[in-house]
Amino acid sequence: MDQLCIVCKCATYHEHDALISSLRKQFWQMIPIRLFIWGLWSSTDSQDENPALLSCMRTQCEVMKTIIFHEHTTSFSPSNRYVSLFLKTFIDKIERTRDYNLDDELVEFYVGLAASTNTSGPAHGMCFKTYALDEEQYTRVVLREEQAMISQGTTGLVTWEAGLRLADFFAEHPDIIRGKRVLELGAGCGLA
Repeated sequence: MDQLCIVCKCATYHEHDALISSLRKQFWQMIPIRLFIWGLWSSTDSQDENPALLSCMRTQCEVMKTIIFHEHTTSFSPSNRYVSLFLKTFIDKIERTRDYNLDDELVEFYVGLAASTNTSGPAHGMCFKTYALDEEQYTRVVLREEQAMISQGTTGLVTWEAGLRLADFFAEHPDIIRGKRVLELGAGCGLA
């Protein structure tokens, strides 16, 4: 039986780990913050968001340790703009809970990043998006992408949502492509 967290007493350690895994997967994929699921990845129901679990000091420390300062993140970071918006939203959700405490490292890192990052206007410049292919998030595809939709006269530096949906479809229906080589090139999906 999974034990209740001794810090927040509102969730089990397994629920903490599942939340962190969900947040990390979305963060690495640079899911737009407005579409971010702050509960479990498997659920799109905002009712599954647990404010007490999000504000737990253990969760805050794990966000810093296993997402922001994760070895993979430091090597293949989303844009500073994205990291800043992620942390701003995370802190905002914590501040909405009753009797909250904020982790000093979280606040210091966010303030330093926010002071040096322009979060207004359109995003531009290259960044990394990481797609985890297994539940443990060890098998990954890392793409270097342009943040702007059109860059250098082309739209070819961005992974389009249609390409991700096509990949999901084939992952769910592997018999269609088993034993075949598949190359999507210039069909508008944006995933080759």
